[in-house]
Amino acid sequence: MIITRFAPSPTGNFHMGSLRTAIYNFLYAKKNKGKFLLRIEDTDKERSNQIYEDEILKIFDIFNLQYDKLLYQSKNLSVHQEYLEKLISTDLAYQSDDGPYKFRVKKDNDFFKYDDLILGEVKIPSNTIEDFSIARSDKTPTFILSNLIDDDFENVTNVIRGNDHTINTVKQKMLSNALNFKEIHYAHIPLIHDIEGKKLSKRDNITNVEDYLNDGYLAASIFNFIIKLGNNFNDIEYLNIDEAVKNFNLSKTVLSPAKFDIEKLNFINQYYLKELSFSDFNKYLEKDVKDQVSSFKLEPVYKDILERCHKYTEINLEVVKLYDFFKKNSVLEIDKNEKDLIKKIHTIINNLHDNDNTVSILEKNGLPLKKIGKIIRKITVNFESKIPIEKIFIFFGIENIKERLLLYLNDWGKKI
Repeated sequence: MIITRFAPSPTGNFHMGSLRTAIYNFLYAKKNKGKFLLRIEDTDKERSNQIYEDEILKIFDIFNLQYDKLLYQSKNLSVHQEYLEKLISTDLAYQSDDGPYKFRVKKDNDFFKYDDLILGEVKIPSNTIEDFSIARSDKTPTFILSNLIDDDFENVTNVIRGNDHTINTVKQKMLSNALNFKEIHYAHIPLIHDIEGKKLSKRDNITNVEDYLNDGYLAASIFNFIIKLGNNFNDIEYLNIDEAVKNFNLSKTVLSPAKFDIEKLNFINQYYLKELSFSDFNKYLEKDVKDQVSSFKLEPVYKDILERCHKYTEINLEVVKLYDFFKKNSVLEIDKNEKDLIKKIHTIINNLHDNDNTVSILEKNGLPLKKIGKIIRKITVNFESKIPIEKIFIFFGIENIKERLLLYLNDWGKKI
């Protein structure tokens, strides 16, 4: 059975590169009807923080990355130390003069080699790898050893990670052979670069997943954007998680670095915003906005509002723009021709009700949309909204529109 894992350290914010790695391990396991493990590598007690652990678990929940088992590396510390002692006792490891315990690297060949599921044969010159640290001076194992031991302990068969880990993989292959561990198949995905080709790192402000979620990007948008950084998923433009599992093919992962294009993310986010149901749309409305708009009919126009939004954080502003001018009873100066037109509109709709087809009745009486559109927008919303005139009538309601027309007919028009 295929078993993959994702092993984050709770020492900082969860970044986009980590999210992609987690998703790829999840997709690979599910594609092969295997298991996916989440292991919190919390042995660095000085830097580990509960806030970051909570962030990891929260993001896994938001992106629906359902793991088969949740593990904590610190629970396995005694096992790590047992294997460390085994390496020391067989003279495969020693304590260096400066304190840390190191693994003895045997350079029997010119190259250290292994087969990578994406990169193919990886060859690292043996003169580039010296004896390396596997434990601190207090015999607390470092990542390179504890990570490998936990993988073997949990029968992990496959590990997908960034290609900046190729050297670590060679070192862990050495350790695995020395400890007679089961073979693990590694796959290294390309790193993510910014649009100028510079490698993204945890220190970059643009990499934190939670920042994007808080800034107005939907989880579905981020998911679709991040999984395409390095794999085309059979050229399917938008995928949910089940479709991503079905169309994931590790062998189609590209070798060159993937570019983080914020404009592409914005485009994807706008698509998913337009797909929101009205109930989901309502979840993004602030209480005060909900209260203010409750006297109007929002549902018929919410899709039109979303057309103007690139992020969900813009929804409240767009809703306010729609009703604010009307709610304040603000009025604009109108000329005689505009006033005459308002009078004609009022005469026709004065006896109408909300269930009447107002626009159709106006057209039958010689007032088509192209003739009344500009003045209706002016006296209701006062901006160039793309919302159709018929929907403006529905949103505000016929009684509110009648009152608005009377406001101007009573010579209250003035500059604001």
